[in-house]
Amino acid sequence: MGGVAPPTREPVPACIHPRTFKYFFPRDTVKTLWERLAARYGNLKMNGAFRMMEIEAERFFLRSVIGGNPITVIRKRACTDADIDELHALFGYEGAP
Repeated sequence: MGGVAPPTREPVPACIHPRTFKYFFPRDTVKTLWERLAARYGNLKMNGAFRMMEIEAERFFLRSVIGGNPITVIRKRACTDADIDELHALFGYEGAP
């Protein structure tokens, strides 16, 4: 298929939604990936004091340390499997867990 290999994911307990994941990507792909996410989901907010960057989308939050890994996806209650499938497509691979 020629895409990138799926990132690794580790479930992380969260009070917002029980299906929260951390996605780890090759270092040389992270900047381009965040640009793609910002183009689709909205402005990337930087918080230098906490060294965090975040995009708040309608269905989930995307967070990471500035310039880095992992990308944490915190699903909001309204988040559907179709929303995650779309996110996975932006990540560059097909299929949902």
